[in-house]
Amino acid sequence: MKKKDAREFDYNLIKVLDAVIIAGNATRASQRLQVTPAAITLAIQRLQQTYNEELFIRTREGLTPTPRAHEIHRAYSQVMNMINATFEPDVASNTRRELKITGDDISEQFYFSQLFDMEMFERYRLHYLSSVGKGVARHTSELQTGKSDLLISTHYFSEPDIEQLIIDQYRHYTVICNTQHPLCALPQLSLAHLFGARHAVYQPCSIKPLIKKDITSHDSSSLFNRQFSIGYYTDSINGLLSIIESTSMIAILPLKVARFFQTRGKYRIALIGLPEAIDLEIIKVYAAWYRGNPQREQIKDVIAMLQTLINYRK
Repeated sequence: MKKKDAREFDYNLIKVLDAVIIAGNATRASQRLQVTPAAITLAIQRLQQTYNEELFIRTREGLTPTPRAHEIHRAYSQVMNMINATFEPDVASNTRRELKITGDDISEQFYFSQLFDMEMFERYRLHYLSSVGKGVARHTSELQTGKSDLLISTHYFSEPDIEQLIIDQYRHYTVICNTQHPLCALPQLSLAHLFGARHAVYQPCSIKPLIKKDITSHDSSSLFNRQFSIGYYTDSINGLLSIIESTSMIAILPLKVARFFQTRGKYRIALIGLPEAIDLEIIKVYAAWYRGNPQREQIKDVIAMLQTLINYRK
C-alpha cells in the first residue's frame, strides 16, 4: 500500500486482522468483534487487495497468517498499544514495570510463586496468563504482538524473531500415589506394578516411558509392549493431585515438582521410585520472548531471577 493511500484506508481492518490472527479463524474472530463470519471474510479480502498480496493460508487448523501478515500485524499492534496508552491514567507515575507472562499452573506455582519472596521482584507487576488451550501459532502471535511478554513452556520455537533460554530440565522422575495406596509401602515399583496400574496424566508435562534396551521381550502381546492405562487427563496440576489423593490411580511427575507439592502444597501423596528398567526422556523448560520486545532487558532480568531460584533448588 502506498503512503498516498493511507487517508483512504479503512482502519477497521486493523481490528479484523488482529482478531483473525489471535482467534485463528473467521468464526471465532466474528464472535470477538460481534459481526458475521461473512463480514470477516470480506474484510480480509479487502485487506489483501489493499496490500496486493496473500496474508492468510487456509489450513485444517483455520487461517494461518503469512510472514507478511505477522509483519503488518506487529506494526498495527504498536499503533494499537499507543492508542490504548492514551486511556491510561497517568501511567508515568507508576514506578513498577508491568510484564505479561504466559505459562501453565506448574510454572505459576512451582516457579513464580517463589519469586515474591525476593526483594528484586518488588519492581515488577505481573499479569499471569494461562497457556491452556493455546497452540504454538497463538503463543507465537501473542509474543510477537506484545499480548504476552514472556512464555514459559516445554516447546522449542524455530521462529528467528523468538528468543529462548533453557531455564530448567527435568531429568529425574518419581511415581506418586495417595498415602493409603498399597503401593506406597514399596521403595520402588516393578514394571508389572507400573503397567498394571491406571495413570493420571498432567498433559503439559506428559512423560513418554521407554523400556531400556537391555530388557527384551519377544512376545508382541507382552504387558510391557503396550502403553500405560490412562484413567484421567488434565491441564491442572492441582486437579491431578486431587485425583491421586482420592483414587487408586498413580502418576509420573518430575521429582523436584512432586517434592514441592508434597511439602509446600501439603498434598497427601507418597513418592515411589520408578523401575530401573524404565528410561524417561529429559524435558526441557524454556523461557521465550519476542526479540523486538521493548522490555527485552526487563524480561531477561526476570529470567535471571528464575534461574537463580532454580539453581538454588537443585
